[in-house]
Amino acid sequence: MSLSLTNVQQTEFDALVKAEYFSRGFLLRDSIRMRRDVIGNAVQFRKVGEVIAVATGYMQSVTIQDPGYTPETAILVKYTAPTAVDTVQELTVNFDVKMENAMLVADAMGRRSDQITIDAIAADVGATIATAASNFTYAKYTQMIQFFENNAVPLGERFVAMSASNFRSLLAADQFVSTFYTQNRVLDRGFVREYLGFNLIIIPQMTEGGLPLTGTVRTALAWHRQAVGMGIGHDFRTEINYLPRETSWLINGIFSAGATVIDDKGTLAISCDEAF
Repeated sequence: MSLSLTNVQQTEFDALVKAEYFSRGFLLRDSIRMRRDVIGNAVQFRKVGEVIAVATGYMQSVTIQDPGYTPETAILVKYTAPTAVDTVQELTVNFDVKMENAMLVADAMGRRSDQITIDAIAADVGATIATAASNFTYAKYTQMIQFFENNAVPLGERFVAMSASNFRSLLAADQFVSTFYTQNRVLDRGFVREYLGFNLIIIPQMTEGGLPLTGTVRTALAWHRQAVGMGIGHDFRTEINYLPRETSWLINGIFSAGATVIDDKGTLAISCDEAF
């Protein structure tokens, strides 16, 4: 028996690569106003106020009203997500390293896009629902509806972003899932779910931060599409370039973007204690 044969036994590599579970991002891209091809380092969104109808007598002079025009500015910031692959080292594996890394870079840009939007909304919300010692409840959900209705926010294009724990808590409410209360079953709607006028978006845990969390209290966010704007200067792009000095391929994602709240009457924070 050749006992030394174990010294040259071959190692078989699986040709498939399993990426770690993480959000691929761009979950919020279609929930806000987008302005692309911005020239410069900032983009300005404008908000107009209101005028009211007043009783006016015949032949009486009218008083001109100023509705008020307010600028809201989003500052664009450059973001990159670089990684590199050595040209010789990539020959030691049996999968396309450049392709796998390009996918990781693209996902990183998507998550950063979501985080830019989350941070902008969290920094300028119109109000906060902060009932102590409870997660996201049906009562908070109806308070959220009341806030938007009081502010005359149009019914269409309302969104609410919450964590998986917040969503689990809502699923405990019969009013939310039972056809006894509604035929609009939220569980049949896929990832983006619609319920009582709001599109639900579940934000997973993200290294970039995700929804604000202080201790066990998570801040869920609700907004109307026209109330939040994002400007994009250098659009999202993944590129692969050869670096002769490093004999490596540089895989990089690059974009510049910024977001801002245009009208805080269309934004709301919901404090949810995830310990419950």
